[in-house]
Amino acid sequence: MMKKTAKDIIESIYQAINQRKIEQAMQWVDEDCIYEDVNFSKPFQGKEAVKHLFQESCDNVPRDLKFVIDQITTGDPLKAGVLWHVELDNIPIPNGRGVSFYRISEKTGKLIFARDIVEPPLKPGKLSFFVIRLVTPLIRTFLKQESNPPQSQLIVSKILWFLAGTYIYVLLCSSPNFILPGEPVWAVQPETIKEVINESINFFFILPILNTLGISLMKSPVVHPAIEAQFNFAEAWIFMFLPLLLADQRIINFPKIALWTVAMFLTNVFLLPYMALRFKQPILETKEEHNKGFLERSFGWIGLTVGIMAIAWLFIGRPEFGDFSQKFDYFLTQLQSSRVVIAFAVDIVLFAVFQIILMGAVIPQQNSQRSLRFIPFFGLAVWLIL
Repeated sequence: MMKKTAKDIIESIYQAINQRKIEQAMQWVDEDCIYEDVNFSKPFQGKEAVKHLFQESCDNVPRDLKFVIDQITTGDPLKAGVLWHVELDNIPIPNGRGVSFYRISEKTGKLIFARDIVEPPLKPGKLSFFVIRLVTPLIRTFLKQESNPPQSQLIVSKILWFLAGTYIYVLLCSSPNFILPGEPVWAVQPETIKEVINESINFFFILPILNTLGISLMKSPVVHPAIEAQFNFAEAWIFMFLPLLLADQRIINFPKIALWTVAMFLTNVFLLPYMALRFKQPILETKEEHNKGFLERSFGWIGLTVGIMAIAWLFIGRPEFGDFSQKFDYFLTQLQSSRVVIAFAVDIVLFAVFQIILMGAVIPQQNSQRSLRFIPFFGLAVWLIL
């Protein structure tokens, strides 16, 4: 009697599953079978675990839902690849396609390994390429053993990872008034959303300036000048970080432009993990001055201009909100009640620290401009311009 091939066995299992005959399907499953379904975080190991998967799958779908084989390979008697789709009452289900690989045990002639990959309901398209580029450095860091940096760097990296987790939890996720005043992202109030949107619309004071000049393509939202000043000062600072990140050679093959783009909106949610990754890399001695061109100088001038405007705006912007002391008192009140204001204040402090670290890595020891790294914001702007 001729032994069944992988094709025959898999077709028999599909037929039994479609008829909801679990025991009949299980006669073709090896005792040591490993069944991987990518919808689950762990594989199903052993015949009983696979039986439980089959049974639960059948119990939780309609009886007229069937798995239909579109194509199945026949070239190897012990292996089979299958293209399949799902039908409900003979109607193909949207996003119901899949691909599977099966291997038969040479000893027992039964299914010893399987992997199912189901079509995802969401289609990210080209966004998936961006995600891959963004997570690739993380995968390299966690799964690949790099050359060992000094122990002190590893300690700093762990501290930064702890700070990153603390930042995200405390500022974005902690319960209202538990650690900080204000609401977390999962309970954000409509007025807070409106405030953030209005600040973003007045990005770099472009719209308020156009309105002042009589250009009214869109009316600038009225935001307290102290909050506008803080937001735009922080945005101008992170804006100037792009050429600094590009000049830093400590991490290579990292999508720094993508990191900077998201950091412009979520600041240290992404910048803190980058700095933590950076401290796990070997130290590179900088011997030559980084050649600065149009990119560096333009970013320096724009950042410096917006930063000065932000400070001036605090003093003279929107006089209807009172004089400087009244605006500053309002800012202090917000610093004790608004989580958004607190977050930007923390960002500004961390920017000062990261500026010292990154500029210290880029500027050679003997260069006289090296001391500029200790001047928050303006030191970075001047270094980019010079």
